[in-house]
Amino acid sequence: MIGAEKLRNSIVCLNAKVNSKERKRNRKKPLKILFLSNRSPLPIIDGHTRRSFNILKGLSENNQVHLLSLFEASVEIDPCNIKMLESFCYKVEFYPSPPKKVCLPMLARLLRSLFSLEPYTIWRHYSKSFLERVDHLIQSDVFDIVHCDILPIVYSIRNKKCVFRSLTDHDVSYLKCFRMASKSSNFFMKIFCYFESYKLKMLESKVINEVELTVVVSEVDKKILQRLCPGARFEIIENGVDVDKFLPSFSQSEPKNLLWIGGFNHNPNKQGIYWFLEEIYPLIKILVPTIKLVLIGGGVTNKLKRFASADSSIKILGFVDDPIPYLQRATVFVAPILSGGGTRLKLLEAMAAGKAIVTTSIGAEGIEGENNIHFLLADSNKEFANSTVRLLENETLRILLGKNAREKAMLKYDWKKICNKLNQIYRNYVSSD
Repeated sequence: MIGAEKLRNSIVCLNAKVNSKERKRNRKKPLKILFLSNRSPLPIIDGHTRRSFNILKGLSENNQVHLLSLFEASVEIDPCNIKMLESFCYKVEFYPSPPKKVCLPMLARLLRSLFSLEPYTIWRHYSKSFLERVDHLIQSDVFDIVHCDILPIVYSIRNKKCVFRSLTDHDVSYLKCFRMASKSSNFFMKIFCYFESYKLKMLESKVINEVELTVVVSEVDKKILQRLCPGARFEIIENGVDVDKFLPSFSQSEPKNLLWIGGFNHNPNKQGIYWFLEEIYPLIKILVPTIKLVLIGGGVTNKLKRFASADSSIKILGFVDDPIPYLQRATVFVAPILSGGGTRLKLLEAMAAGKAIVTTSIGAEGIEGENNIHFLLADSNKEFANSTVRLLENETLRILLGKNAREKAMLKYDWKKICNKLNQIYRNYVSSD
């Protein structure tokens, strides 16, 4: 699938090399960046779109950014969303993504992936028209940076050594998939995820060694990927939060109110909330009978609906446009994450909102914070329940943890600072090229 593109890529690179002198003459001007994405940053529905939107907007403030993206749903190309993106991007283009719902084309891609060394994540997002458009743009225009915003569309920048390519690896994909396999109770899913993890590890090893720069979201991810690709170049661009928007409001806090935020179509979220509802929440209710639990996130499953119908203390809101009022009303924010990778934007938002947080070691992975100072860490059901009850009953501790978390978010995870950092990194790399 991808090897057949080598001849075309060599032609693209030949044309791009002719234009390299022009780039060097214009170092002080705004950078021309081709920003590649697997879906639109709007509407913001999860951590991925929130990060992509803020990085795209931050890069566009001082540079000329051309957004080229796949889209999955019609709402992504709604005129209002496109108009918003065009208000800060130089150009905006969309191409349809392969269907993700169960259908014959999707099943065909899945079947082909089983007999391929390419992981399913590549087949799932592969678009020939998108690839051809990337080739055409690199051939016909002069870009200082080609920013590939996520691993699944890295096929579009392979073998294009004529341009400076930056890949954002939002998490260590092979490790995330391996963790999913180890925690899965479904035999066939377990086997599939183990094979997918192996193929993702090969993919990450190849492309990270090939591209000019890999952007990671935490020091933890950087160390893991450096062991895989010791000769590659890495820069840490953290996940962030709008600290001016996610503000504390202790006056609105309601007593004995737990909050979860996270889409349930994301397997680590679904796995974590099932664990919480089955093994942790019953223990909390014994000690705090008046407890209430609010669940926010799209993709609500029938299993979650059954939990709520059997227990009136559980309220499922589904997806909400603005989670801030619910964060401000919550007594404690819970993030019982058992698998996955990267850093969780929902934790950063809770930190910025000054919330007392209980999470796991994996949930807090990659976030610069300390147990008992910025949040409480708990990796067993009893420990998680006891830590949550401890916060519910200790207002002084809740306020202290929330204050420390807010300060950390402002210091380390403000989107403005993060985007300025990425801008400077790109300019330094281009200047030294």
